[in-house]
Amino acid sequence: MPHRPSIAALLCFAAPLAATAQMHKVAPPEKVTRAIAVYEWTGDLAKPTAARIVPVTLFINGHMEEAGTYLTQPMPFALQTGDVYSIEQAGKAQGTVDIDYARNILPPGSTADVAAIGAWYGYGKYAPLPPPSKPTPLKASAHPSAIVGGVNDDDARPHFVGKQPNQPDDNPTPTKSSTGSSTTTSDDPDRPHLGRRDGTDSSTTTASTDTGSVPDSDPDRPTLRHRDPEPEGKPKKQKQSDSAVIPMATSLNDDPNRPTMRRGKPAGGDTTPELKTLPLDLHQVVAVSDAVNREPHIFTREWDSPTDRTETLTALEALAQPRIAKYLATWHLSAPSLTPASPPTPPHRLKTQPPIPKTQSPPTLLEEQLAPYTLSYGGLPTFVYTAQSPIAVGGPVYITLVAQRLPSGEMQVALSNVTDAAHLDRTPWLRPIDAVDPDWSHRADLLFEVRAQTTRQFALYRLTTAQAEQQFITGTIQ
Repeated sequence: MPHRPSIAALLCFAAPLAATAQMHKVAPPEKVTRAIAVYEWTGDLAKPTAARIVPVTLFINGHMEEAGTYLTQPMPFALQTGDVYSIEQAGKAQGTVDIDYARNILPPGSTADVAAIGAWYGYGKYAPLPPPSKPTPLKASAHPSAIVGGVNDDDARPHFVGKQPNQPDDNPTPTKSSTGSSTTTSDDPDRPHLGRRDGTDSSTTTASTDTGSVPDSDPDRPTLRHRDPEPEGKPKKQKQSDSAVIPMATSLNDDPNRPTMRRGKPAGGDTTPELKTLPLDLHQVVAVSDAVNREPHIFTREWDSPTDRTETLTALEALAQPRIAKYLATWHLSAPSLTPASPPTPPHRLKTQPPIPKTQSPPTLLEEQLAPYTLSYGGLPTFVYTAQSPIAVGGPVYITLVAQRLPSGEMQVALSNVTDAAHLDRTPWLRPIDAVDPDWSHRADLLFEVRAQTTRQFALYRLTTAQAEQQFITGTIQ
């Protein structure tokens, strides 16, 4: 009959394992509070003519919130006065914007009496990053060390320049050692010497001059340091008197907090004018506000070779043109005719000449933009491509493609969006803004503006599979 272990034996065996398991320490998860916004401006980024901050997402307490509606009393949490947003391009900081104030902009035609949902915008002044500090230039030493190759009886290694062997001193100074023999000191002027005080007996200097037991270059040898000498001209402390008025030791002009009156407009105290509409020359970039200063994570991908961009652009054009042609055929749109009309066929040749088939040329691509990214560590190269194609009536046709290059070299389309300017309410236009890490997971999402005919939204897309998945979308902004 086989022997079965008893329950007590199993418990005794499991007790050390349980004690070992209890010693494992699990670090608490990092609390991340991170706001993502879009900085919109017109004109030059350094000196915009009008600008605003549009809040998008707020990652707080481990989940995503809409930044424009989170704690809006009296103003959204992400637009508090004094919040600092870092203007970034694919994770690389370009400058900062300090929020001076926020305003709730109501839709056109609505009044404050009606319970209309407006859009919160933040306003402040853009400040570029300070230039990197210049490194301190190196200065040549006043006493440079030279190495010469001297041949000695023992070895032929190079030695520092010093007193050559068997070379008499210019000014030998005889000193007496503890044994009473006369020796010659070194030429080093900084080397300490032991000597007798003038007018005293030699028996009073009982310190031994034999320093061979303690080397001068011992790093552990204690050293006495003196207090720094007081600067000359330092005002002496005045004696305390019975007067109630004590004069100040410095001038009133030395007070750093003393206000100064100057002519003109103070520098750095104004705010960029408010941007109120959607102009044609609108520029957009990602703005990030984090509670902690974190190391930058750059998501821009460098091109592998000088021809890499050209080959990638050609491959994406080959994917975009059939999609535009299919869109034109589906909605019965036609491309503008670029070839002159052919002359009419003579009547006697209408029956004998076979009809000439029409060869449809591929759609024209204009305003092409191509942005390469690496959205995660070891991730596939990701490309965001946008272009416009003119049509005969209305238009243009907008196309946005997000594709990834597989290890085989083939392009895999993860997101495709085709629409035209006259039917944005039917199919909104995905306008790419940039790649951003909304929750500090070291994985970037693609931020798009979802623009309709009179409204717009902002959406985040993540590429974890072959198809891009929408992670977040804001409410409608009119």
